[in-house]
Amino acid sequence: MLAGSAYSATAEPTSPAETEEFLREATSACRRGEFYEFLEAFIASGAVRARYRDVPSEPFRIGKVDYANLDPSSVALSNPDPNKRFRELAVDVTDLPGKGCRLTYQPGIFQDDGEGNGRTLVRRIGMPKSYDFAWKNGCWRLSKAGNLPPAAGAK
Repeated sequence: MLAGSAYSATAEPTSPAETEEFLREATSACRRGEFYEFLEAFIASGAVRARYRDVPSEPFRIGKVDYANLDPSSVALSNPDPNKRFRELAVDVTDLPGKGCRLTYQPGIFQDDGEGNGRTLVRRIGMPKSYDFAWKNGCWRLSKAGNLPPAAGAK
């Protein structure tokens, strides 16, 4: 699972300085070959997502609040109704040939880990989806988005 930052990806940076900071973070992560750092900037900033993608401009379906990965559309629904919970996502990263990475995400049921800063995945639910990032011209670029077939024996 990804480590999180305290930044809420559901509220895009409000100033040009914040936007520039995320773009600098992504560029720096690429120079150092640090995919997880690049991914944090990609999730947090629409400007980073716009710059580093090769697929049509569909909504990116992973956001972050505190340390939880979530479906941003569920946050939009829960904002007016505090009784509605965010849909938390289980997120995994696997390597692809040529320094590429696949980000697989799927709704999950989580429980508080008792430490006050994390959640433990109890089980995955729903259909897994993915984003593939290809290494091109010295950085990762979102190159493909789609559904994955269910794992053998999955319910």
